[in-house]
Amino acid sequence: MSESQKVLIADSSKLARKLTEKLVKKIRPYTDVIAVDTVEQAIAKLQEYRVDLIISALRLPDDDGTKICQYVRENLHYLPVIIVSGDVDARVQERVMSSDVTDYIDKAAGQKGLEIFLQGLLRPDDQINGKILYIEDSAVVAHATKKLLQNHNLEITHKLSVTEAKEVIPTKDSAYDKFELVLTDYYLKNNETAVEILEYVRNDLGLDKIEMPFVIMTGDENTENQKQILNQGANDLIGKPVNQEALVKKIKFQIRFTQFHRNKSKQE
Repeated sequence: MSESQKVLIADSSKLARKLTEKLVKKIRPYTDVIAVDTVEQAIAKLQEYRVDLIISALRLPDDDGTKICQYVRENLHYLPVIIVSGDVDARVQERVMSSDVTDYIDKAAGQKGLEIFLQGLLRPDDQINGKILYIEDSAVVAHATKKLLQNHNLEITHKLSVTEAKEVIPTKDSAYDKFELVLTDYYLKNNETAVEILEYVRNDLGLDKIEMPFVIMTGDENTENQKQILNQGANDLIGKPVNQEALVKKIKFQIRFTQFHRNKSKQE
């Protein structure tokens, strides 16, 4: 995230909004904070401003906080949405945790718990490194992209096809141990598409969006087609021709969040 990042905080409690804003600025002093107390206000702000992160209470006066997530997924793709709730365990047991939500934080963890969580998301970009499985059938494009990402301390394993990619991740454990993100073009040679590697990782290996994020490059500007790619299991999209700064930013966020989640899982 850049220095000009914006964080949207949605909570019916003025005190909670103030405490969360203070916490965000403690971690990243130059963050612009937008505070609202209803779902309606949150959506209005999202229509007006570019936002980098949303922190919302589960229950807001006019609706469930997950409705913000639904709006985001339909209109803003993989903007991260963090829900702070007092009944996280109940939601897990009842299997009503929405897949639109990036993650839930239990209120019982308090401000310190939220601080630890947000540090994992908001830490400076220059601290991020990671391992990427990159699928691209053009040698010229692959060379330029690899060079770009390697200059940002990212380790790249390049494969020309989905078939070759599957060979380096034959099991869930091998994929989890070797990589923290998959970057792929949508259309590949021999009629292969990103859907094939998505289905393999999500269904055959059983790795979800947090465990193994996908960033997919596509020249398709059709909004409905883009939504379909996200519904099939992608975390984020990058348009072609690729904006290099946007690509690096999207990849680093996904890796940052995945690393945080993996570390959190080890501690539990």
